[in-house]
Amino acid sequence: MPGKVDWREYHAKRKDEFRQLQIALDAVVDGIGAPRPEPKPAGQRGKGRPPYSPKAMVKVNVLRIYLRLSYRDMEAYLKANAGAMERLGLQSVPGQDTIHRHAETLTETYLSKLNDALVARLKKNRSTPPSMPPASRSRGTRDVGTLPNPMSGKARSGSKSTP
Repeated sequence: MPGKVDWREYHAKRKDEFRQLQIALDAVVDGIGAPRPEPKPAGQRGKGRPPYSPKAMVKVNVLRIYLRLSYRDMEAYLKANAGAMERLGLQSVPGQDTIHRHAETLTETYLSKLNDALVARLKKNRSTPPSMPPASRSRGTRDVGTLPNPMSGKARSGSKSTP
């Protein structure tokens, strides 16, 4: 039976993981740019509500996916967390339809480029020693012996050979 879980440590690591994702997401989206150009300033566009920044909406949708939230839940999350809105660069909370419409405009090539850049930025250092020894590659719990060497023509130990 595993030992007792230290929930404070778990939540601290989870919070740090979320913070690291936000930092990486800011850098990556600023680096590769938004899928669409930024909207024109207030005096140079038509009447109506000012559009949301495409960079901010990309960040909203990536965080929505990371947090496994629906569009409606993401809207509620942003309404409840003014700090999250500020970190994402939003002046007001986008509605669920706005979040959904923006998610539909993201192309597969842009998402692939974004994913590759995020993975490269968040990849753990490979020089660190693994926390666990490598797992056995056998599927069963019994000792399966040694695998045959195709060059030597010998069969696996424990198996019958045919004449």
